[in-house]
Amino acid sequence: MTRTFNYQRFYDRLSVIYAQAVYLLPMWRRYTEAVLPHLPDEGAILELGPGPGMLHRKLAAQYAFVTGLDLSPGMLRQSRLRLQRAELPVRLVRGNVVRLPLAAASFDGIALTFMFSAVPDGQDAMNEIARCLRPGGVVALVDACNPDNGNRFARGLAWLWERFGDFMRDEGALMQAAGLAVVERREFGAFNSIRLTVGRKN
Repeated sequence: MTRTFNYQRFYDRLSVIYAQAVYLLPMWRRYTEAVLPHLPDEGAILELGPGPGMLHRKLAAQYAFVTGLDLSPGMLRQSRLRLQRAELPVRLVRGNVVRLPLAAASFDGIALTFMFSAVPDGQDAMNEIARCLRPGGVVALVDACNPDNGNRFARGLAWLWERFGDFMRDEGALMQAAGLAVVERREFGAFNSIRLTVGRKN
């Protein structure tokens, strides 16, 4: 696969079985939930790339105002069904992270799990995230990485991600370039192949 990999079509086709696959991987759910302790206790929350809505359901149950934005109509349908079954508010928007159809300074927390590496224009996307954060707001991001310790197992996993068209990058550097302060950065998971990066808007 190449850098022109069509993520929208891929995830539209995958949307029906994606959640079932994740249920079989409880470790994956723990990875995504690593963002939760870093979000504010209250306020407006945005999840970028909610996929089938598993983490989004947790967010919607915890916060009074939660919005989800995804490029894939199929994933948005799955998220909507999951929220409706739980009788939770549905605030889902179709859009692209590099051109967020959202007002500036409108969110106290933004969460991204395993979607940022799929965005070709990482800096443009991070600039948009910073634009939509309120002063003091936090972005918590979890994604695959090429870890700092350079172990060969994780390098191999990163190579596989890149063959699927993903981009292994330093999210902290992009946050700083967008004017955010990096308040936490740690690698964890199998062979340290997962990275949590947390930024705050001053």
